[in-house]
Amino acid sequence: MNARVIAALILGGSVFAVAAFGAALQGSDKKTKEGLPAAQPRANPKPRNLKVLPKEISGDDVDKLMHQYEQYLGVPCGYCHEENPETKQIDYASDENPVKETARFMISMTSDINNKYLSQLGDRRYAVPITCGNCHRGQVQPPSFELKSHP
Repeated sequence: MNARVIAALILGGSVFAVAAFGAALQGSDKKTKEGLPAAQPRANPKPRNLKVLPKEISGDDVDKLMHQYEQYLGVPCGYCHEENPETKQIDYASDENPVKETARFMISMTSDINNKYLSQLGDRRYAVPITCGNCHRGQVQPPSFELKSHP
């Protein structure tokens, strides 16, 4: 994995393009004890329509990243990705959902904070990379911070 892919994964993944779909491999000779075909690992297809994530990121890495985003924001794939009205399947490459553009902006912001600002701090204790989860904490809208008054 190259440094850009690792940076994208550290970010908590930057936004979208493709996520969890793939075709099962066909024609395997492997069988289970019961003589049934063994389940094959699914390969995620090459991502399309990447505007923020590194162009060379693999489908599997995008899938991992998108699952992290789900956890950071507490949302399913369909929150940012549009469903194809004909197939009723999520079209990960589509830009029809305006939330996707907001997510791209937030991914870029997180990347800038990590790569332009935190990376310049000499003391690594204060340069721990941030993710979407730092602010969102599993919620679509980041919770408001309320300063507690001192007695």
